Amino acid sequence: MSPSKHCSIFAGIFTSLMGVACQSNNLHQSATAITNSKYFLLDPAKQPASVDPMIRFEQRHYLHGAITSEDRKDRYGHYYVFWWTDNARTPAVIRLEYRQENTGVAVKVQEFAVNTPYPRNKSRFQVTGAEYQSGGRVTSWRVSIIRNGRVIAHDQSYLW
Repeated sequence: MSPSKHCSIFAGIFTSLMGVACQSNNLHQSATAITNSKYFLLDPAKQPASVDPMIRFEQRHYLHGAITSEDRKDRYGHYYVFWWTDNARTPAVIRLEYRQENTGVAVKVQEFAVNTPYPRNKSRFQVTGAEYQSGGRVTSWRVSIIRNGRVIAHDQSYLW
C-alpha cells in the first residue's frame, strides 16, 4: 500500500474514534426529567414590592374562598409546582424534601405515588397551615422522582 493510502485509512479510523469518544453516554440518561419548577410564597409579612399584576393574581388565587382571618392564616405558606416528563409511563413516586427556618437541619418529606404517569405531568406540593406557622419558611428544598427505589430525576434549590 502506498503511504497516502495509509494516511487516509489512519485519518478515517482516527475520525471514527474521535466521534465515538465525543458522543454522550445514554446508559445513565433516563426517559424521565423535571422540566420546570415554580415556587410561590404567600405571607402578608413578606409581600414583594411589585406592581406586576401576576404577583397580585397569585396572591388572590391562593386566598380565594378564605372568608375568616383564620382561613387566610391557614393558607399562608409555600406553594410548589413541578412539571415533569416520563416516557417510561411506569409507576413512580415524586418526593419533596425540605428544611424550614425554625427546625434547623431536620429534613421533612412529602411524597405522592403516581401509578400511571402521563408523558407530561404536573405535581403540586404545599407547606401551609400549622406546619408553616410552627416550622417557619422553607429555606431549601429538593424534589426527586423515584422508580423502583432509585432516584431517576431531581431538581433542587440553590441552598440544598
